[in-house]
Amino acid sequence: MTNPLENMQQLIINEFSKTIEMFDVSPSEARLFSILYIEDSPMTLDDMSETLGKSKTAVSTGIRNLLELNLVERVWKKGVRKDLYTTDSNLYRKFMSTYIHKWIDHTSSQEQSLDDVEKILVEESKSDNLPTNDTLQLEKKLAEIISFNDRIKRTFQAIKPDPRRI
Repeated sequence: MTNPLENMQQLIINEFSKTIEMFDVSPSEARLFSILYIEDSPMTLDDMSETLGKSKTAVSTGIRNLLELNLVERVWKKGVRKDLYTTDSNLYRKFMSTYIHKWIDHTSSQEQSLDDVEKILVEESKSDNLPTNDTLQLEKKLAEIISFNDRIKRTFQAIKPDPRRI
Protein backbone atom coordinates (compact mmCIF):
# COMPACT_ATOMS: atom_id res chain seq x y z
CA MET A 1 0.00 0.00 0.00
CA THR A 2 1.34 3.44 -0.87
CA ASN A 3 2.00 6.06 1.74
CA PRO A 4 -0.11 9.26 1.33
CA LEU A 5 2.94 11.37 2.21
CA GLU A 6 4.99 9.67 -0.53
CA ASN A 7 2.15 10.28 -3.00
CA MET A 8 2.09 13.97 -2.09
CA GLN A 9 5.88 14.16 -2.35
CA GLN A 10 5.74 12.62 -5.85
CA LEU A 11 3.03 15.08 -6.88
CA ILE A 12 5.14 18.01 -5.68
CA ILE A 13 8.24 16.64 -7.45
CA ASN A 14 6.27 16.20 -10.69
CA GLU A 15 4.88 19.73 -10.61
CA PHE A 16 8.13 21.36 -9.51
CA SER A 17 9.97 19.52 -12.29
CA LYS A 18 7.69 21.22 -14.83
CA THR A 19 8.73 24.61 -13.47
CA ILE A 20 12.42 23.68 -13.58
CA GLU A 21 12.05 22.55 -17.22
CA MET A 22 11.10 26.14 -18.11
CA PHE A 23 14.74 27.05 -17.43
CA ASP A 24 15.93 24.92 -20.34
CA VAL A 25 16.71 21.90 -18.18
CA SER A 26 15.86 18.44 -19.54
CA PRO A 27 12.90 16.63 -17.93
CA SER A 28 15.12 13.99 -16.30
CA GLU A 29 17.52 16.63 -14.94
CA ALA A 30 14.58 18.70 -13.69
CA ARG A 31 13.24 15.65 -11.87
CA LEU A 32 16.69 14.94 -10.42
CA PHE A 33 16.98 18.53 -9.20
CA SER A 34 13.47 18.40 -7.73
CA ILE A 35 14.23 15.22 -5.80
CA LEU A 36 17.44 16.72 -4.41
CA TYR A 37 15.59 19.88 -3.39
CA ILE A 38 12.66 18.06 -1.77
CA GLU A 39 15.00 15.63 0.04
CA ASP A 40 16.57 18.64 1.80
CA SER A 41 19.73 16.71 2.67
CA PRO A 42 22.71 15.68 0.56
CA MET A 43 22.32 12.50 -1.50
CA THR A 44 24.78 10.11 -3.14
CA LEU A 45 24.51 8.98 -6.75
CA ASP A 46 23.32 5.60 -5.43
CA ASP A 47 20.56 7.27 -3.40
CA MET A 48 19.40 9.29 -6.39
CA SER A 49 19.60 6.27 -8.69
CA GLU A 50 17.40 4.25 -6.35
CA THR A 51 14.90 7.08 -5.85
CA LEU A 52 14.61 7.79 -9.57
CA GLY A 53 14.75 4.18 -10.68
CA LYS A 54 17.48 5.08 -13.17
CA SER A 55 20.96 3.76 -13.73
CA LYS A 56 23.82 5.28 -11.79
CA THR A 57 25.37 6.32 -15.14
CA ALA A 58 22.24 8.26 -16.14
CA VAL A 59 22.10 9.95 -12.73
CA SER A 60 25.82 10.77 -12.91
CA THR A 61 25.35 12.42 -16.31
CA GLY A 62 22.38 14.43 -15.02
CA ILE A 63 24.28 15.57 -11.93
CA ARG A 64 27.28 16.56 -14.05
CA ASN A 65 25.00 18.73 -16.23
CA LEU A 66 23.38 20.31 -13.18
CA LEU A 67 26.85 20.98 -11.72
CA GLU A 68 27.89 22.73 -14.95
CA LEU A 69 24.80 24.93 -14.66
CA ASN A 70 25.71 25.67 -11.01
CA LEU A 71 22.32 24.35 -9.89
CA VAL A 72 23.70 21.67 -7.56
CA GLU A 73 26.88 21.43 -5.58
CA ARG A 74 29.09 18.66 -4.30
CA VAL A 75 29.37 18.62 -0.52
CA TRP A 76 31.53 16.78 1.97
CA LYS A 77 30.24 15.00 5.05
CA LYS A 78 32.50 13.50 7.69
CA GLY A 79 32.58 9.73 7.52
CA VAL A 80 31.01 9.49 4.04
CA ARG A 81 33.40 8.37 1.32
CA LYS A 82 31.00 8.80 -1.60
CA ASP A 83 30.31 12.14 -3.24
CA LEU A 84 27.23 13.89 -1.90
CA TYR A 85 25.18 16.44 -3.81
CA THR A 86 22.71 19.06 -2.71
CA THR A 87 20.83 22.10 -3.97
CA ASP A 88 20.93 25.72 -2.88
CA SER A 89 17.94 26.65 -0.75
CA ASN A 90 17.66 30.06 -2.43
CA LEU A 91 16.00 28.89 -5.64
CA TYR A 92 15.23 32.33 -7.02
CA ARG A 93 18.80 33.57 -6.80
CA LYS A 94 20.28 30.35 -8.15
CA PHE A 95 17.95 29.93 -11.12
CA MET A 96 17.63 33.56 -12.09
CA SER A 97 21.34 34.26 -11.93
CA THR A 98 22.14 31.07 -13.88
CA TYR A 99 19.46 31.66 -16.50
CA ILE A 100 20.16 35.37 -16.92
CA HIS A 101 23.92 34.79 -17.09
CA LYS A 102 23.30 32.24 -19.85
CA TRP A 103 21.24 34.76 -21.84
CA ILE A 104 23.81 37.52 -21.39
CA ASP A 105 26.61 35.20 -22.55
CA HIS A 106 24.57 34.10 -25.55
CA THR A 107 23.62 37.62 -26.61
CA SER A 108 27.24 38.78 -26.21
CA SER A 109 28.40 35.93 -28.43
CA GLN A 110 25.69 36.76 -30.96
CA GLU A 111 26.71 40.41 -30.85
CA GLN A 112 30.21 39.47 -32.00
CA SER A 113 28.87 37.16 -34.71
CA LEU A 114 26.46 39.79 -36.00
CA ASP A 115 29.26 42.39 -36.06
CA ASP A 116 31.33 39.99 -38.16
CA VAL A 117 28.42 39.48 -40.56
CA GLU A 118 27.95 43.25 -40.80
CA LYS A 119 31.63 43.73 -41.72
CA ILE A 120 31.37 41.09 -44.44
CA LEU A 121 28.20 42.70 -45.80
CA VAL A 122 29.86 46.13 -45.93
CA GLU A 123 32.91 44.71 -47.72
CA GLU A 124 30.77 42.83 -50.23
CA SER A 125 28.63 45.88 -50.95
CA LYS A 126 31.75 48.02 -51.54
CA SER A 127 33.15 45.51 -54.00
CA ASP A 128 29.89 45.54 -55.99
CA ASN A 129 29.41 41.81 -55.60
CA LEU A 130 25.87 42.38 -54.37
CA PRO A 131 23.04 44.28 -56.08
CA THR A 132 22.47 47.68 -54.44
CA ASN A 133 18.74 47.35 -53.63
CA ASP A 134 19.24 43.90 -52.17
CA THR A 135 22.22 45.11 -50.15
CA LEU A 136 20.26 48.02 -48.69
CA GLN A 137 17.44 45.68 -47.69
CA LEU A 138 19.89 43.25 -46.06
CA GLU A 139 21.68 46.08 -44.26
CA LYS A 140 18.35 47.34 -42.91
CA LYS A 141 17.28 43.89 -41.69
CA LEU A 142 20.70 43.21 -40.17
CA ALA A 143 20.56 46.54 -38.32
CA GLU A 144 17.15 45.55 -36.93
CA ILE A 145 18.50 42.16 -35.84
CA ILE A 146 21.52 43.80 -34.16
CA SER A 147 19.21 46.23 -32.38
CA PHE A 148 16.94 43.38 -31.27
CA ASN A 149 19.90 41.41 -29.91
CA ASP A 150 21.20 44.50 -28.11
CA ARG A 151 17.81 45.13 -26.50
CA ILE A 152 17.65 41.54 -25.26
CA LYS A 153 21.14 41.83 -23.78
CA ARG A 154 20.40 45.15 -22.06
CA THR A 155 17.12 43.80 -20.68
CA PHE A 156 18.79 40.77 -19.12
CA GLN A 157 21.63 42.92 -17.76
CA ALA A 158 19.04 45.22 -16.17
CA ILE A 159 17.22 42.36 -14.42
CA LYS A 160 20.33 40.45 -13.38
CA PRO A 161 19.86 39.83 -9.67
CA ASP A 162 22.28 41.43 -7.26
CA PRO A 163 23.46 38.57 -5.03
CA ARG A 164 23.81 40.96 -2.10
CA ARG A 165 20.11 41.86 -2.24
CA ILE A 166 18.62 38.39 -2.64
